[in-house]
Amino acid sequence: MLMESSEFLAAKQLLMSEAPSSKGADLDGMVMDFDAYLWHSPVTREVEVHRTGDTNSLIMATCVPVSGRSEAEIATSLEQVWLQDLSYQYFEAHMITPAEGRVQLDVITQIAPQDFYVTATILAETSRSHGAR
Repeated sequence: MLMESSEFLAAKQLLMSEAPSSKGADLDGMVMDFDAYLWHSPVTREVEVHRTGDTNSLIMATCVPVSGRSEAEIATSLEQVWLQDLSYQYFEAHMITPAEGRVQLDVITQIAPQDFYVTATILAETSRSHGAR
């Protein structure tokens, strides 16, 4: 569910106060999924994914989009990857923050009631895609 900033942050804080964060093999699996699915996106040519150790954003994914894609196309494609391939069915919410030279997708998802959640940030650095190979 696409949310405005204040709504997303409130939902995220509520979820983080009521459920445990993903850890260990579950979180490692999600990191691998982020890496695989973002590499298969038609708008990305470079992807780097890692665990952060911070429950506010357990996973950080940085992407360099292919040249010639608009920020709107990049945002739409990243949102589709999130919704179709990465988020859990029980609950998900996300927020898109376009800014000059980048598109940021902040996400939260929960696997089941009272079960673990995953928070992540996907950052597409559009300014790096211009003039690159």
